[in-house]
Amino acid sequence: PKGKDLIGEELKPKHALLTSIWRFSPEKENPHPAPFPLALPIRAIYSIMDERKGVVIDPYCGSGTTLVAAKLLGHDYIGIDISKEYVEFAEKRIENCESEIVFMQEEMARHTVTKTFKERKENGEFTGKYRTQNGKEEITNTQTELSLFSFKE
Repeated sequence: PKGKDLIGEELKPKHALLTSIWRFSPEKENPHPAPFPLALPIRAIYSIMDERKGVVIDPYCGSGTTLVAAKLLGHDYIGIDISKEYVEFAEKRIENCESEIVFMQEEMARHTVTKTFKERKENGEFTGKYRTQNGKEEITNTQTELSLFSFKE
């Protein structure tokens, strides 16, 4: 937090499309027994660090997914693992991560908004909620309504 602002920069609504439920396809061709998709650390690091550059530390780096995300996003990174086999796999994966750049750019583009929910609400624009004739709120989620958002590519 800065000054009297109780909300840190990382908690401001700049990534308004990140919902509380994240769905991912499982990572394929990964020898680690508990792999997670590259989209997970990309979202987490991007949401917290944004354009600021920093160091991402992964004390149990396993196959290096978090380290790859950090490198693709332009951050320094430190990975630690007890398994020499996984450290070697992670090192190779980091060396060859350029093939993931397009995926990373697509993932980030999904979460870029030009206006926050608050700004859309203040301007009387689509907020995702409509009142039905009986006065109850109805949350809608159709492709037509989603196209009202302006995404950067």
